[in-house]
Amino acid sequence: MKAGPTADRSLLVDCVRSVLTRHELSDWQIKPGKFWCHVRLPDAPQRIQGWKLHVSATPLSAPLVLAQTADVLAAHRVPFKFAGTLARVAELCSRRTDRASGGKFITVYPDGPYDQLRALADELHLATEGLPGPGILSDQPYRPGSLVHYRFGAFHGVPMLGNEASYEAMLMAPDGSLDRDRREAWFCPPPWAPRDPFTGQRPTSPKPDRAAARPVRLDDRYVVREVVRHAFTGGVYRATDERDGAAVIVKQARPHTGATASGEDVRDARRHEAAMLEHFASFGRTPRPVGLFEQQGDLFLVQEAIDGVTLRHWVTQNLTYEEDGGDWGLSVALAERLAAGLVDLVELVHDEGFVLRDLNPNNVMVTEDHELRLIDLELLARPGERVVHAHTPGYAAPEQVDARSGDRCLDLTADLYGLGATLLYLVTGVDPLLAPDDSPARPYRQQIADLLEPLCRDNPTAHRFAPLILALLHEQPEQRPGLAEVRSTLSGQSPPESRSVLPSASNAPTGSELKQLTDDALEHLLATMAPEADRLWPPSSFGATSDPLNVQHGAAGLLGVLTRALCAEPGPHLREAVGTAADWITGRVGREPRALPGLHFGRSGTTWALLDAAEGLDNDTLAGVAADLARRVPLRWPNPDICHGSAGAGMTQLRFWEATGDDDFLRRADEAAECVAAAAVRRGGLLLWPIPHSWPSHLAGLVHYGFAHGVAGTGAFLLAAGRATGTERYLKLADEAARTLLSTARHDDGAAYWTAGPSGGARRTNWCSGSSGIGTFLLRLSQHSEDVRLREGAEAAAVAVRRSRWHAGTSHCHGLAGDGEFLLDMAEAYRQPRYARWAEDLALTLHARHTIRHGRVLAPDETGTTVTTDYGTGLGGVLAFLLRLRHGGPRLWLPKTFTGPDARDTAR
Repeated sequence: MKAGPTADRSLLVDCVRSVLTRHELSDWQIKPGKFWCHVRLPDAPQRIQGWKLHVSATPLSAPLVLAQTADVLAAHRVPFKFAGTLARVAELCSRRTDRASGGKFITVYPDGPYDQLRALADELHLATEGLPGPGILSDQPYRPGSLVHYRFGAFHGVPMLGNEASYEAMLMAPDGSLDRDRREAWFCPPPWAPRDPFTGQRPTSPKPDRAAARPVRLDDRYVVREVVRHAFTGGVYRATDERDGAAVIVKQARPHTGATASGEDVRDARRHEAAMLEHFASFGRTPRPVGLFEQQGDLFLVQEAIDGVTLRHWVTQNLTYEEDGGDWGLSVALAERLAAGLVDLVELVHDEGFVLRDLNPNNVMVTEDHELRLIDLELLARPGERVVHAHTPGYAAPEQVDARSGDRCLDLTADLYGLGATLLYLVTGVDPLLAPDDSPARPYRQQIADLLEPLCRDNPTAHRFAPLILALLHEQPEQRPGLAEVRSTLSGQSPPESRSVLPSASNAPTGSELKQLTDDALEHLLATMAPEADRLWPPSSFGATSDPLNVQHGAAGLLGVLTRALCAEPGPHLREAVGTAADWITGRVGREPRALPGLHFGRSGTTWALLDAAEGLDNDTLAGVAADLARRVPLRWPNPDICHGSAGAGMTQLRFWEATGDDDFLRRADEAAECVAAAAVRRGGLLLWPIPHSWPSHLAGLVHYGFAHGVAGTGAFLLAAGRATGTERYLKLADEAARTLLSTARHDDGAAYWTAGPSGGARRTNWCSGSSGIGTFLLRLSQHSEDVRLREGAEAAAVAVRRSRWHAGTSHCHGLAGDGEFLLDMAEAYRQPRYARWAEDLALTLHARHTIRHGRVLAPDETGTTVTTDYGTGLGGVLAFLLRLRHGGPRLWLPKTFTGPDARDTAR
């Protein structure tokens, strides 16, 4: 019988309980949580901060490390916490874990003078010496190779709403000011921290000086040029081999990371990958192995750098689109050539007696002449071998997903599923990752068929491949066609058997399906509202750390959506829900002493939602409460952006001025605009609004172009403020912001894309950081200005949004809901029906990805795999878009001074 999380927890908890019993600590409590299990004396006072200890372990060593450590800590009466299951220990050792958190199996909270701390660390070191565990990057090791590490940080901390609207355990500096507990992938105590208890030295600079760092040279020959990715298990780097000037890829493996219960770790995976590269070297279809060496305790694998791009990147760059939303995709001939190349790779591996186990678009390279190469061979195994459980979501067969570490490698049919999923991506650019239904669930293949149907409608190549894809994605391994049949199908000699159902290219979704998607989303919000709880709606995992009253993740965003629904379809149940939500917010808004200014994460959005509700309910008392709150919103803030800062606060003041005609709100908006204007900087001919490096926030130093945190959002506010106040300086800054955005656009066959900021990166189309948010600003400025380039920029942004509809997420912040709002803006402003059609296409794309929960047809959140209600990242923003598409009306969270044609007549 396989041990699950419950058995894991019992194992570790029983271990600690036994130790406490032996030390006669019957009054101590063991409190298991979702991730951590706390061991402490109940009601004992908790320190704010100090030097604390961490002890690392692997899944294999964890029970013994815990027993030895708990024995020492019980003897000294020191509280601690530990990762509650072996699965959690494995997670802390894995590539997925945050580098600043990796390896921290046990956290110790000592309370005593430095000599006691040093004695405790020494005793823990001796108790765990020789046991395996990874080094902890954020800490200093007590001794070289020790499992015991230390850092200065929060114990209980000072709980506070941080500058990003998430609750944090803050540190207290000697002068009484609060400081973030910075967790980085290097040792960085705050500069005011007490002397290091083990070295006696004062804390040094908390951030390494990368600018002054020398080029990294490995094995006295490989000079690192670029980081491909960082991970707790070790980085991947592009480097140059100085012996012959060749470009190479270097993969690092840190000891005891990626560890399993069998005792193997990522070093074993790298050695296995090296063996696979050697095995396949003569075929010329994989990277050439170059070297395998150890340096400073880490293992490094060096392989040839393939001259090409990943299949994932190649597809995004080569999908073609006809004008005004016609056919799109790849040519059939080119898709068939690449598909045949994929079959060749799978066949090569199978002929050599191996199973790939991880065929996906990231593990295939495309060369300039469209030849394919297989990379990342670390998971290859022979059928029946014991293997570590690993898979890429969406690309692994059900039998592989259900397997556990230590199970035997599956047979060759598992790779046929990965082939089908990769073919789907090849012809559409869409990952086959869908949210599962509640029971009774549709078969996964039916969900894929429901997704393929609209994909095939305007994509002839997808229609050609659909039967083969569906056949390969069959849940039953024996039903998947073999490689010979796949090759025959690709050559046109024989279609797949009838077990695959060809989607109809003419079966378009009906208006009733979008109505159901809208009505079910609204019903879900009403059904999941919990006025008696600490949060009015169940939050996403990140939203659970956030202010429960904000727009992005909290009640204010969903109150705004319910008010919009009430205005569209008045009814007693909606009126009651809006009143309940407004009462819930007003009853709690005074409990949080810190008012942040931002529109999406701060109090500005909360007050705006209450004003909307007051107007919808015709409730003057509530309107007065909202106005009083709006007057208490801070206006001058180090962060100038819309989501968190002064621009968002100023937008809200304009909204209240429009609603009340009170010039005090206009004066306050002007004060916020002065702050935003003063924060502008010019770099290399660009007008930018950087978030100060000194600002205690994870956003510190951010320089963005987009609406949420950058040039488009601050420019939008200055446009609105300039139009409302008549201040020409604000309008000139808005115009300069637009010129910055026009000059930084990346054009591709009539579409305009942007990277997140001047530092470059992937091109984006979302509201937060890409085309739809930037297009929103350009569109409204084009209504104020005679510069034709502004309209052209907005139209090109709309084309990019249209083309990305199958490759975007679902949410308002980062996906289809926010993109759809922009297209509705375009339709409203320019009176062109095509933008309304495009917006409806985005809604149909949302429907194609639906999941069924409690009998309701719902759009998943931005993860694509679950349903949450948050406005910015979940169902709330989707519903706002669907309601507007269906009933019309203005866009949420934008004042009329920004969206209206004549701003000076908007205040009553």
